[in-house]
Amino acid sequence: MNRKWWGLISLMPALAMVFVDQSVLPVALPTIQQHLGATSIQLQWCVNAYLLVTAVLVLAGGKVGDGLGHRKAYTLGMIIFSVASALCGATPNVFGLIAARALQGIGAALMFPASTAILMSLFPPSERGKATGINVSASSLFLIIGPLIGGYLTQALSWRWIFWINLPLALLGLLLVFIFIPRSEVGKPKLDRWGFIYFVISCSCLVVILMQGREWGWTSTKTMACLIPFLISSFFLFRREKKAPHPFLDLTLFKHPVYKAVNISVFSIQFILMITVFRAIFFQTALDWSPMKTGVITVLSSCPVLFMSPIGGMLSDKFGPKIPIAIGFLLLIFSFIWTAVFVHASLGVLFLGLLAFGFGIPLVFTPSYASAMGAIPQAKAGSAFGTIATVRSLSGTLGVAVLGSFIDATQLSCLQKLAQDNPVTQNVNPSLLENIIAGAQQAQEYLKTLTSEQSQILLTYYREAEVQGFFVTHFVLAGLLVISLSLVFMLYHRKSTHHLPEGPAEGWD
Repeated sequence: MNRKWWGLISLMPALAMVFVDQSVLPVALPTIQQHLGATSIQLQWCVNAYLLVTAVLVLAGGKVGDGLGHRKAYTLGMIIFSVASALCGATPNVFGLIAARALQGIGAALMFPASTAILMSLFPPSERGKATGINVSASSLFLIIGPLIGGYLTQALSWRWIFWINLPLALLGLLLVFIFIPRSEVGKPKLDRWGFIYFVISCSCLVVILMQGREWGWTSTKTMACLIPFLISSFFLFRREKKAPHPFLDLTLFKHPVYKAVNISVFSIQFILMITVFRAIFFQTALDWSPMKTGVITVLSSCPVLFMSPIGGMLSDKFGPKIPIAIGFLLLIFSFIWTAVFVHASLGVLFLGLLAFGFGIPLVFTPSYASAMGAIPQAKAGSAFGTIATVRSLSGTLGVAVLGSFIDATQLSCLQKLAQDNPVTQNVNPSLLENIIAGAQQAQEYLKTLTSEQSQILLTYYREAEVQGFFVTHFVLAGLLVISLSLVFMLYHRKSTHHLPEGPAEGWD
């Protein structure tokens, strides 16, 4: 086998580490909550610490690769990720897990851009499409099998093994990289340091506000302490990026309506994709599914991603991106409505809605990325796709934050109404209801002070509140998709009034 193909194979262990790790965690979250005594917000931070750090550092990670050499950056990222995985599995409390997940994000932010650069250096232009296709297929496969691995390891061994499984993969990956990946040239990257600093502060403060605002109070001192730096840093970020010679975020790209449409599609789909985190929890706590059953159903419903990605690309090539993107959005809208309405139906009926989700996602993502290739000149390709990657990562972070807060608020409102309408429970301390929704340990202790009838009624109401939160959230997300689809098509039909260097966009008819 040619050395370049061995080089491609050398990237697979790290891909497995990163993408399995993304999808393996949600299945294990209910078990982690029990073992570490975590609240629902702390569980969300276990997911979001990784997503947030990756989102704010991935562009800077590309610059580090340009300065150190891509093989060194890739190796450093793999080492950081594997050390963090070991710490995740060994942590004695939820705060250690959150910190270790953030450290994983640093490793991923180094590996993502370096792996793309290595791939481009290994293959000539005539073979890059094929190599990229294999890379994307492998990434999708690892992402899909993650829930199955997570369900098995959590149920058969321990949730800690979902992180420790990364260690042998890291050793194999490092060995292959040193053998088959050549050293890359070192450049002198130009990083807009102030733009980067403003971006990190702005994104971090926004996510903290969205995740902690309900618990702290939206007008509390803590929330204001995050809101003020968010507003100031956002103002200076946009002001600077308009004038910087080498901006951290090239805002001129967004003057092209097609590029706006691509980013809206990517943002909205990645945002709603985060519902999978909360579905994995809901299926286990509300429907009493085992971790293994949750993993199997998630894997089966995600299988269409493997073959719909190339189909989406072919449809885009033949008919233009608008048709497959529209079909994808409509399938997702159907999926959310069907899943919400038939959540208590038989598994076969419910599975139809979950399966439509797996069909819809790639029909939006693949044509969107193909559209961006036709809209942006080669000279701006690196900046354009780096920005799309950042938008996608940040959208996932915001998705966890916003959906987590919305679901908790909806469940609490429902639980309070049910408890208030029943004479047996209407005098129960309101803080108990908040603790039940938050999954706090104080709730279990306080429930013991109530009568058995009160405790049983509240637990029943909690199940009803979970279903209500699931139902409302899915319909809201369906509405969000309708709005996103409308915006995307408005931008598709708008002619560009901004001329990007090296020619206009192509391929939009």
